Amino acid sequence: MNKKASVLILTIFLVVILLILGTALIARSISENNMARRNVDSTHAFWAAEAGVNQALEGLRSSYSQCGTAVFTGTLSSVDAGYSVDVSCSGQDRIISSTGFVPATGAIRVQRITEAVIKKSIPLGFYDKAIYSAGDVDLNGSVYSIDGDVVYADEIDNIDNITGDVTQDSTIVPLALLDFSQLLSISQAQGNYYDEERLDDGDPFPTSFWYEEPSDPLDPTTGVPNVVYVTEDLTLKGNVGTLGGFFVVVGDVITNPSDIQDATINGNGQIEGAIYTRGNFRINGGGGNLNINGGVWAGQEARLNGNAHIDYNDTYMSAIEALGIDASAQITSWKEQLNPYQLTP
Repeated sequence: MNKKASVLILTIFLVVILLILGTALIARSISENNMARRNVDSTHAFWAAEAGVNQALEGLRSSYSQCGTAVFTGTLSSVDAGYSVDVSCSGQDRIISSTGFVPATGAIRVQRITEAVIKKSIPLGFYDKAIYSAGDVDLNGSVYSIDGDVVYADEIDNIDNITGDVTQDSTIVPLALLDFSQLLSISQAQGNYYDEERLDDGDPFPTSFWYEEPSDPLDPTTGVPNVVYVTEDLTLKGNVGTLGGFFVVVGDVITNPSDIQDATINGNGQIEGAIYTRGNFRINGGGGNLNINGGVWAGQEARLNGNAHIDYNDTYMSAIEALGIDASAQITSWKEQLNPYQLTP
């Protein structure tokens, strides 16, 4: 009997141990499953919050006066997530607070909050610089020259051949986003719209800055510059000759505002006017001079190599400013306001 009792007790003990282990494994499995589900829900909530910011950006580009609570709402039906966006108006700035949550309806399990600052303005001094770079200014060699003021956001080197003030200003990032729909309309009316097909065909650019000469020679605002709208990278090589106008290198910004194109000029020649690019600007002078008489805006790096020269031209810049091009709303900063691991029970 004692032997049988011992076996029974041992068996019961083993069963209890197995039950405890099984319960622990089930509890751990349930916990891990819940954590995995919450992680997925948290990701979906973040996607929804970002979707809310994007909708707010597009909405404010259409009407910048929209302010208040739950100005924009929506759902991501594919992941059962929703968002609600509050817009706070402070002067010309818009503070966006976008809350993404899961599920889209019913009791919220998870939420994420993203805050973004949206601006719509042309900074003071935007038209007053020979080079205005929202990135670095890289000046190579000893034969380049810049006659005019230079402002940059990040770094600059080799400034010996600059005649003018050199200023570092991190607040100019990102580069002011011009209203490209206005520029597109002007360029098309002037016959200065250059898409990929026209660039491939080698259609010539204007040779004069002026589309209409100033009616008053002493007042450049009475004239109209050529607005040359380039949808691709602008790459000029060899003997450039003389080109003129306000060159806007924008990429597909009408349908994709995040697209960025570069402007690169190699060889010899003369640019009478200004170049605006949201990407990199590079000018490489050859054996002869390669000059820009006007100014340059670069969204990223501005680089001068070799025998390259930029001279600020107040007449041209005043005429460009007189076009009255509006700024387009763009996100200048964003951050997450809610700890992604602080999940709603």
